[in-house]
Parts: sequence; structure tokens; C-alpha cells
Amino acid sequence: MAYQRTTTLHRFLASFLLLSTLVSAQNVPPSVMSAGIDLLDASHILHFLEVVDAFGHVSLRNPDNSSQFLMTFAIAPAQATSQSIVTYEVENATAVGLTFNSSVVGAATPTGFAERFIHSEIYKKFPDVLAVLHSHTQEILPFANQAGVPLVSQMHTAPSLGSCGAPIFDVRTLPRTVLPDNQLHDLLVRNEALGDALANTFLNDSQVVLMRGHGMAVRAPSVRDAVFSSFYIKLDATVQLQGILLGGGTAPNALNQREVTDTGTTALTLVGRAWSLWVDQVDQIGLYMNDLRNKAAPSPTGF
Repeated sequence: MAYQRTTTLHRFLASFLLLSTLVSAQNVPPSVMSAGIDLLDASHILHFLEVVDAFGHVSLRNPDNSSQFLMTFAIAPAQATSQSIVTYEVENATAVGLTFNSSVVGAATPTGFAERFIHSEIYKKFPDVLAVLHSHTQEILPFANQAGVPLVSQMHTAPSLGSCGAPIFDVRTLPRTVLPDNQLHDLLVRNEALGDALANTFLNDSQVVLMRGHGMAVRAPSVRDAVFSSFYIKLDATVQLQGILLGGGTAPNALNQREVTDTGTTALTLVGRAWSLWVDQVDQIGLYMNDLRNKAAPSPTGF
């Protein structure tokens, strides 16, 4: 009986949330609706794949206004719904308001992630980047903490690491003009100066920056690509560590530059198949609620 009451309550809340979403999203452009669907799916999939836990976040550039990006406010990714999505200004990571609830604007917007500047500064530096992800993925941390052991592409699904491996962002190397002594040294990217310093750490063909003692930041041409890359970066780190333990050196049998380039082209054709599977998987789990899905079909290419 208790289970039945809980299930009935969950269905009622889901129906109420969907109704309120449909009403508040009436004037949202179709491109933004599709982007919102993908953003919620991305948040849920990242948790399902254990790339993020209670912490971490993913965003995408507003397809209707490139000077803005969409990201949830400070909430665990698994719990994100349409009413968690906020529109932010790229220029200074200031909240415009809830993307799918026009009655919540400006200062009334719930508190955002302290590290939203990771996203705003990457978008600012790279106009072609359409999605950004930040996670604390455990598997990559040994490589983030060991500058002499670069994380490199070990598999054809992880070309996003680049031909020279992932660079490392280490706050201990920053000048005091960027990280003053009287500012928190908690490794978090809390402002524009720190976000800019991180954005400047990317190498030409690497789509990821490792963050010492912290995690990683990933830039991507779409939010679907960001999820795909982050998952296979996680697997790649495990494969490389296993290779090192087998005596293969610090970068056992890594992909060369030609292989990184060509597998990167091929990987773009694989994202859709993986995405379709992952969406079906999270849809089977009651924890995740994508209340935008009945409003508009996802974009065939994603944002």
C-alpha cells in the first residue's frame, strides 16, 4: 500500500509538473525546446553513466542567442527538470531567468553553480564551442594529479583527448593577480579570471582539460558529443591505467596524430547510436524526469 501511494503521488507530481511546463513554455522557440530536452537527457545520462554524481554540470549554448547558454541551477544532475534550467549570459555568467518559466527572472532565479564561470569563459574564448561539461570523474584524477603521466587516447572512441594528451589546469601555477592570497584556494573556478585561465589551458586538438585535485572540463560541438566524449574519457583513463600496470609505460600504445584525427571524424558518426541507447535506458528509471519530452521531439543533430 505504501508503495502504491508513493507511485500515485509521483505520477501526480509528474503530471502537475508537465502541465505547468507546457503552460510556461508556450512562447519558447522550438530550437530552445529541443535544446532543453537534450540538456535534461545529458544531465540524466551523465549520472547514469557515473560520469557525475551529486556534483558536476553540463551546459549548451543557446541555439537562439549565441551570447547566452543554458544550464541548470545548483542541483544534482539526476534531479534536473525543465524548472531547473536557467538562461545565463556568456559575458559574465549572470542569470537571465528560468528558461522554461518566464515568471522567474533576474535575482529571483535560484542560486547557480559556483563554477558556472567554467562554462561562460570557455564559450567566450571559443565561439565554435556549443557545449561544455565539468565533472569530478574519479577515474581521471590520477592523471590530473600526475603531470608527468599525460592522459592520452588509448581507444578509438576517445579521440577528444588529442594527439598530445590532455593538459592540466593547476591553480598552484596561477599568478596572484588571478588567485590572490586572500581568496579561497579550494580549487573551485569561482570567477571570470579563474575561468579564463582554465579556458586558456586547452591545447589545439584536445577537447578536455584535466583539473588537478578536482576533475575535468570538456568542450564540444554539441551536448551529445560532450556526453559521449566524457564517458569515453572516463573509460580511456581506466584502460591507460591498466596498461601502465601491465608495464606498458606512461602512455602504452597510444593513438598517433593521424589516428586521433581520423577516429575523431568517425566518432562523430557514432554519437547518435550511443545517445539513443542512453536515452532509452534513463527513461526506464523513475529517478530521471525529462518533462519536456512530450512538448517537442529532440533535434536530430542535438545542440
